[in-house]
This record gives sequence, C-alpha cells and structure tokens, in this order.
Amino acid sequence: MQIKIVKKITLLLNFLICSNFLISQNLLFNEVLASNDSLMTDSYGDYDDWLEIYNNSSIPVNLNGYKLYDDPNITSWFFPDTTIAAYGYIVIWCDDQLFQNSNGWNSDMHANFKINKDGETVYFKDPAGNLVDTIHWYNLPTDTAWARIPNATGPFTLTTNYTFGANNNPSNINHKAFEEIRISPIPSKSIFKINTNYVVDEYEIIDLYGRIVDSGIVRSKDFFLDLGYLKKGYYFIVFQNKFQNISYTRKIILN
Repeated sequence: MQIKIVKKITLLLNFLICSNFLISQNLLFNEVLASNDSLMTDSYGDYDDWLEIYNNSSIPVNLNGYKLYDDPNITSWFFPDTTIAAYGYIVIWCDDQLFQNSNGWNSDMHANFKINKDGETVYFKDPAGNLVDTIHWYNLPTDTAWARIPNATGPFTLTTNYTFGANNNPSNINHKAFEEIRISPIPSKSIFKINTNYVVDEYEIIDLYGRIVDSGIVRSKDFFLDLGYLKKGYYFIVFQNKFQNISYTRKIILN
C-alpha cells in the first residue's frame, strides 16, 4: 500500500514539474531598451533601461521564484509574488536600484543589475532552474528598442517605435496619432479629461508591471476618466481602434 502511495505521489510531482515547465515555455523576452536616454521614465523620473517579458499563452503565470541575471557570478534577481496575465506583459527596470521597487505608491519592478547597450546576454529561469529564455544584443543605438516583430513570434529587430508593455506589431504603432489625443491634467489626483479627434473603440489602463488594471469602451470623442481608486504612480493608457487594428499609448500620472 505504501509503495503504491509513493508511486502516486511521485507521478503527481512529475506531472506538476512537467506542467510548470510547459507553462514556462510560453514566457519569453519580447523587447529591450538598453539605452533609454529620453523616451520614458520610471516612477522616480529616471530614464532607466528596461526589459519586457510576454506570456504567449491563455494561462496566467505566477512568477514567484522565477529569476533574471546577466552575470552568473552575481546574485540573481528574483521576481516578487506577482502574476503575468494571459497574453500579458511585464516590464522590469534594469537599473540596480532595488530601493525603488513597489512601495505602496508605485508599481515598479527594479532588478539588481544594469544592462549595457554595447552588448550582453540576460537569462530568464524558472523556480526549478530551467532556462526559460535568453536575450542577446550588441551595439544598440540610443533610444532604439530591440523587439520581436511580429510580436512574440518574430525575430528581434531594431525599431525606434518602442512599445513598453504592449504589442510590437507594426500595425499597432502609430505615434503620429498621439497628436490627435489630448489628456489633461497630467498629473491628476483622479479625473482625466480626454479629447480626441481620432475614433477609438476601447481603452486599457496598464501599470508599470504591464498589467491591465482598468479597461472600457469609448463611446465619445470627448470623455472623462476617473482613476482615483488606483495607487499613485505612473500608468499607460492604450487607445485601440479595432477596425483599423491600431493602438496608441500615452503615459499618465496619478499623484
């Protein structure tokens, strides 16, 4: 009887290990900005470099115990107890400033290492030590992203159209349309007034983890958005036009 129980437990453990390994294979590096000179800032206003991870599956994945490192001789950076949504994104600031990690008023994640535009490799491993993915680059120009195009499946390509926590597909990149959208005030304590001459269908609010924290349908070109219930910090609002299959991203601040 005891032998049968041990066999069943062993089979169950092997099944769980295999399942976790298969789930991990859907996690991948999707974009890196290794020389962020003037494009965007973290919650502290620093132009730091960042990495983006994408979950290319319909199953949310808890990243507790997963780790990143760029040098096997230094201590790895472990993810906090956070979940990456199905087909979702998470962004990690690579600035070696752990004190800037989420502290109640921001939702940043900061690794214990910096990355170099001249070239290096970053490793991503699961809690069992299995290699999930690697990303390598060299001689990246300033303010230029190294991104998978098409999103998640394509080869890495240099692009000046960075898409922090969003889809890399060219059809989703239209920075000229930013001029058609007006958001005020920035920063705001709760309510944002949004004016646009461009027809958009939906919006999503994304935090600095790449998580969708709010979403809705746009029924008018001019509307108000109350986000006072969210924590103070930096967020991104993504406007989507389903008909033309394009989206526009703007940064907002809650103070």
